[in-house]
Amino acid sequence: MPSPPAPLPDTVPWRVFTRAEALRAGVSAERLRRSDLRRLRPGLLARTGWGFTESDIAAAICRTDPGAVVVGASAARMQRIPLPQDEDSWTPEVPVQIAIPGGRRGSDDVVRWRGPVLHDGEVRSTRYRLPVTPDGAALPLAPMRLTTRARTWRDLAPSLSHSWLVVVADHLVRRPRPQLEHGRDAPWCTLEELDRACTGRRAGALRRALEQVRIGADSPQETLLRLALVKAGLPEPALNVPLIGADGLPRHEPDFLWPQYRVCAEYEGKHHNEPAQIERDIARARRVASAGWTEVRLSARDTRHDCADAVRVVREALSARGWGSSADAPPHLRPLGTDDAPRRP
Repeated sequence: MPSPPAPLPDTVPWRVFTRAEALRAGVSAERLRRSDLRRLRPGLLARTGWGFTESDIAAAICRTDPGAVVVGASAARMQRIPLPQDEDSWTPEVPVQIAIPGGRRGSDDVVRWRGPVLHDGEVRSTRYRLPVTPDGAALPLAPMRLTTRARTWRDLAPSLSHSWLVVVADHLVRRPRPQLEHGRDAPWCTLEELDRACTGRRAGALRRALEQVRIGADSPQETLLRLALVKAGLPEPALNVPLIGADGLPRHEPDFLWPQYRVCAEYEGKHHNEPAQIERDIARARRVASAGWTEVRLSARDTRHDCADAVRVVREALSARGWGSSADAPPHLRPLGTDDAPRRP
């Protein structure tokens, strides 16, 4: 019966590592062929039974090749940039996207090599703490080079729809909420940074998306709802600004507001099903009614079929408050696409 493999040295603590790293640490070639290690691709190994992430693979490559840069959807996921549901989560069947200067290499099911020309200011260096080991020990910080968030948005243009390009940009320019996002008090990007990223073959698509970017959306679903409402010809809402009661005092900040018609709308995500949140929502609805406003509550069901139900119920609420057609609305509330559409904040 073969003896169990000897533990790897502490200088190779990673879930995923390169053969070159192991050899430099004194691990023999024979040891690298033992059953507790899995060959992911030539020169790249993973510990069996530990599991590994997209960041593990990218970190191993970045540790070995200081010119490697994580790009595309991989850079988006590692920077928690929202993506459509089928791309938002990584699985081992999805290749990690890496750019290497000096030419292409052979892509495979684990790594897809990209060849974009990256300029100064389009790459950011950071360090990621990768997941803990099975025994709970924290792994060391891993050096990583990724495209900046603005450049990542640019690189996503070939694979994302117009609506999702707007979603990503809305996420990047939104102002963080200090009470929820400790340690961050500025947007990830400015509108000017995104404007400068509108280059290359997809520059036109990026600029068209940027025209519909608004500061204020707190989630992808809020952006998709806003775009659907505007596309349907409804007046464009204000986003997450205080509701002002008849007494002139501010209340909470609804997801969508139409101040002229005293209508607001809230998108209720999954966390609104929690008992404590239900109580808060009931109290909020009562405050809205006492302030003389109409509140429309929207759920995931309302977003099906291009948000058809959401469009219907919001249109009904606005009509009941005096809105008849887009032509009746003042310039700052007309739908996007008109000559005097509201400019980006």
